[in-house]
Amino acid sequence: MKPRFKIVEADAAVLDRERSRVMQLLGPVVPQGLLYEVGSTAVQGVIGKQDLDFLVRVPLREFAEYRDKLDSILARNPDQLSNEIYQGYKIESEVDVAVQLTVIDGPHDTFLKFLEILRSDSRLVAEYNDLKRRFHGRSVDSYRQAKSDFVQRKLRTRRSVIDRNELGDGKFGRCRHAR
Repeated sequence: MKPRFKIVEADAAVLDRERSRVMQLLGPVVPQGLLYEVGSTAVQGVIGKQDLDFLVRVPLREFAEYRDKLDSILARNPDQLSNEIYQGYKIESEVDVAVQLTVIDGPHDTFLKFLEILRSDSRLVAEYNDLKRRFHGRSVDSYRQAKSDFVQRKLRTRRSVIDRNELGDGKFGRCRHAR
């Protein structure tokens, strides 16, 4: 049976504990300015499946180096894209934890741009939550496709707002490494 997408009420204590654990794991390998929390937990009011998603953004010239570093501590996710500009990882956890490594300004560097759009428009958060509710109990694959279409459509329609803003100014949920 194919996996189903299920919305789960977030347990803040579990998410906080896992977030801290992941940051401690990644801290020695990924400098503070390159690691971000992305996904439903990174935007107030967005519902989700009680998972954590992290993004590591690096310049193209450093991608292979960081992939090697992450390969030494994480398992690659066989269900995600793997190429010279993108790599997905899974972290063993009581919740679903994923790390995406991508090239800055590459074709897959859309996570922070989408977060900016969501954070700027509560109506869009409601629309995104409605999409998630429509796919609750349906196949993960169909949900992922609908989500991808939604994200791409919103990125295209909001491009002018994104292009006027700088990324990396601290308003995108940058993770601080626990020391």
